[in-house]
Amino acid sequence: MRRQKKQGLVKKGATLLLLAAMMSGLLACGNDAAKGTGTGGNAAATAAGNGSTTETSAPVPVKTAYAPFIGGIGVYALADKEFDLAHGVDLQIGAFGATSPLMSIMTGDVDIAFTTLQSYLISINALIEEGNDISSLPKIVYLHNSSTGADGIVADKSIQTVADLKGKSVTAQFGEVTHYMLAKALATAGLTVDDVNLVDMGPGKGGAAFVAGSVDAATTFEPYLSQGVTARGGNVIISTANLENTILDVIVVSAKNAEAKPEWLQNTLKAVEDATQYVNTDLDDAAEITADDLQVSPAEVKQMYPTVHLYTLADNHEGMDEGGWLYDTMKDVVYFYNTIGVIKNTFDVKQLVSTDFLW
Repeated sequence: MRRQKKQGLVKKGATLLLLAAMMSGLLACGNDAAKGTGTGGNAAATAAGNGSTTETSAPVPVKTAYAPFIGGIGVYALADKEFDLAHGVDLQIGAFGATSPLMSIMTGDVDIAFTTLQSYLISINALIEEGNDISSLPKIVYLHNSSTGADGIVADKSIQTVADLKGKSVTAQFGEVTHYMLAKALATAGLTVDDVNLVDMGPGKGGAAFVAGSVDAATTFEPYLSQGVTARGGNVIISTANLENTILDVIVVSAKNAEAKPEWLQNTLKAVEDATQYVNTDLDDAAEITADDLQVSPAEVKQMYPTVHLYTLADNHEGMDEGGWLYDTMKDVVYFYNTIGVIKNTFDVKQLVSTDFLW
């Protein structure tokens, strides 16, 4: 029998599964099911006092919160195949709650958090504006997954290219991930958000508005991309398949744990890497064992999987090592939100990344 380790996971069904893909990029996420002090840090302190983890040591419990969407297939595969236990940790997966991932890290409700880069940087900015020193704030320690087609812009059939969006009504949520994605998409045609009529709507409402015919285009995600094509004979004029590393999830830990370098943290990341390699080499089996967690059929898991990319350890080195692409992406995100007034003062993004856990 599979061990019971998912704490209060919320089952939503296939449609809300896909909605959760964008929820991972909003500030209204975190862990409401795992209350109390994060156990990973406390157990790690005990392990540190006793020396390295041994084969006879009890696995270190590590709390996280995650939404059931296709980008999380590796997280659920990790639990189901017990890659965590093989590395001496016990990953306890809880459901998203009302607290942001960074606040859950700051309060100790969770030990590691998965969040979009945009959401992370906006939260970091808010904490800096409250007077927190950047060195005391949660750090990025790993790249987890990126959208490679799950998000995009669906447009009326009269709009064939990104350039055709000029002067048209396009939905995106101001100051959120879709706003940034719209800006990046428009830039491919030499346009800015000022060149379109921005309709301030989240991806769900925006997608529904497009299907209803009340806007010319929507910056949204599946299933609204496909529904828009079907309902209005529209077309997806650009997606994250064409915008590499635009929407991505990172793994974040507290500054204290990043500095202390507990063994459980690197072991957790090693388990994540094992799960990633497993999914990439045996998708059929991974789809079978994670379909229940994701609340879709194995066939649907396999159909959705190409719309995300699970970062490997090699990808992490490419992105996070000295001169890696992550730093320019972070600077670009900060710059964009600075131009629209969401971030008032820019900050040194390199202080927010720790490569100490890459092996």
